[in-house]
Amino acid sequence: MTTHAAAPIALCFHGHFYQPPRENPWTDRVPREPSAVPFHDWNARINSECYRANAFARIHDGAGRIEAIVDNYDRMSFNFGPTLARWLGRHDPSVETRLREADAAQRKRLGSGGAIAQAYAHPIVPLCTARDARTQLVWGLHDFNRRFGHGAEGLWLPETAVSPDTLETLIDLGVRYTILAPEQINGVRARGVQDWTAVDRDTLDTGRGYFWRHRDGSGRTIAIGVFDGPLSRAVAFDKTANHADSLLDAVQASAARSSVSGPRLVLCASDGELWGHHKKFADLTLAFATRVGAQHRGMEVTNLGAYLARHAPTWEARLAEGPDGEGTAWSCGHGLGRWKRDCGCNMGGDDAGRQAWRGPLRRALDVVRDAAGRLYEDAAGDLFRDPWAARDGYGAVVDDPIPVRDRALAVFALPRWTKGGEKARLTARRLLELQRATLLMYASCGWFFDDVAGLEGALVIRMGAHALDLLTDLGGRAPTRQVLEILAEAKSNRRESGTGADVFRRVARDRVTVTHAVAGAALADVVGAPRVDAGWTVVLSPAKGATPARAAARSRASHGSATAAHVRSGAVEMMGYKVQAGSAGGMVAKVAGDQLTLVHLDAETRAALVMAELPSLLPVVRDAKVLALTVEAARELPPDGETPEGVARRTALTRVLLAALDGTPSAANLRLAGELVDIVALPDASPEKRLLEERVWTLCAQGRPSAPLRELAEKVGIAASKSH
Repeated sequence: MTTHAAAPIALCFHGHFYQPPRENPWTDRVPREPSAVPFHDWNARINSECYRANAFARIHDGAGRIEAIVDNYDRMSFNFGPTLARWLGRHDPSVETRLREADAAQRKRLGSGGAIAQAYAHPIVPLCTARDARTQLVWGLHDFNRRFGHGAEGLWLPETAVSPDTLETLIDLGVRYTILAPEQINGVRARGVQDWTAVDRDTLDTGRGYFWRHRDGSGRTIAIGVFDGPLSRAVAFDKTANHADSLLDAVQASAARSSVSGPRLVLCASDGELWGHHKKFADLTLAFATRVGAQHRGMEVTNLGAYLARHAPTWEARLAEGPDGEGTAWSCGHGLGRWKRDCGCNMGGDDAGRQAWRGPLRRALDVVRDAAGRLYEDAAGDLFRDPWAARDGYGAVVDDPIPVRDRALAVFALPRWTKGGEKARLTARRLLELQRATLLMYASCGWFFDDVAGLEGALVIRMGAHALDLLTDLGGRAPTRQVLEILAEAKSNRRESGTGADVFRRVARDRVTVTHAVAGAALADVVGAPRVDAGWTVVLSPAKGATPARAAARSRASHGSATAAHVRSGAVEMMGYKVQAGSAGGMVAKVAGDQLTLVHLDAETRAALVMAELPSLLPVVRDAKVLALTVEAARELPPDGETPEGVARRTALTRVLLAALDGTPSAANLRLAGELVDIVALPDASPEKRLLEERVWTLCAQGRPSAPLRELAEKVGIAASKSH
């Protein structure tokens, strides 16, 4: 083991933890993401592999037994983006509790907490308008205060994207420090020295903190921690994070590069997901390194706030400007090009191609933002003394119950707010929800990856489509045609995916209006399916004699009136409904003059209804359309786990699968059956698996198996070429 140098090392690991807003904006819940299997979505998967793994990290003894379960966040500096923290609070509050406890423990032990804030929706702040940049930062600070119970000392700039305007806004908001990459600094000088020393990423001494001075002459400053480039890159891209000794060797190498005479700062900054998700079991490495290994080597494990408080920066930093003075970021070698043009940065995957789509995507969303801003300023000007101050204030209560939000907004109110009663307050909430949507649609990952039709690009486009809907609901003229024309210029690198306009049309199918919500709730009651949370609280009042009942022809029907309350805005709407479920799963709903069938409903609602109807589908499941509907439902609601519900779902789907293979199935049905085999995942040697094997063997024995049948046989475990 390498011995530590005589000069002390102040070791700080910073983890940037973030996920984009994955919720369907019309329902405010995360839909299933098939690529995250066996988990429901990527948030759930990464939580298991990383967020929760670090909250309850294991340290093992020499025999591989658990010696301790520790909280890694108690030994690091960290930020959790508000859109991720919101999901954690809803789905795994125990992890959120561990974050608060870790921050509090560090405040007690070190004098400064390990947690810092982050700009709200993870935008590239220098690319925002000045007004939006301020709101994104203010909302991030509000979110931090709400979760940790105190103000934030530091703030993480998404992708460390920075410009002088950005740092000045942080100073104006009282933020004490932020973190940058070494290549974002091009000059340094000691306090009181007039001349600058030019530096680059290889010559900048990262063993000390720096300060940056506001340009207004006030003398106000913000401290900057510059992470060690070689160490951070080794952790992210090499095997350094796989072993504690390798990690601490790299830390000592970092310290050796510094000429600082006092305690040398070694700041390692990375995406937090590296510790357990991108690097499997790296959470164990971090736990051992910070709890055991660092102590053995004489290193002080601290956080950046505590280090800067003890060692106030005495060297000034000058920012690199980037092309045309636009600013710089840690993950783009071309200023901020990765989020506005085809700069050459990409992930290098199959979809890399060209990224000329980035410009049209940003221009299209800018059109949405500007239209929403004009409507907001005009309409909110009748309700608030300062509409933009009201928007900033809304960030403190954005996820609170409606009465709390109303009380907070009342501080900014004009007389019309009071005189207008609930109607005025509802308008105000809708206006601010429109602004929330326009902030969320700038999540940086929408541009970071390689294709406009990828998951991340679709997320920001979907948020833009939602904003256009909100604009229309408020009586504005949504520039949808203009947006689609611009998005049509954003060509996918996959020909079959079309353009950004095609992505817009696809994600718009996720739209859930009040009529969708009422139809889904009424049909669920009729067929005995669980209701799906669709963003509306629906109360049905069936007409007398309309209670759902099975008739001789298995026709079930109901009609009556419905009252629906929108969960986020509080809007209440009343309408009539009439629903009917036929014998083969055919479902029709008439709500407020609109006629809807299964195809009009969101995927989770549709899946719940189809799953409830599986027995009635058996006689007709050989119809390719019916089988496709079943497979889609099974993808959305697979028989996860060995719970009673999962076992019952597996049994029902197996009956469908066997029925689909009766007679002589078509090639399309064989392929669909193969998909269903993968989803159902019958246990080996189970009676159902044996029945399936026998059915497929019989089909193969009838003649020379077709290609789809051979593929199905292989999945079942039959050597199709030898079965006839």
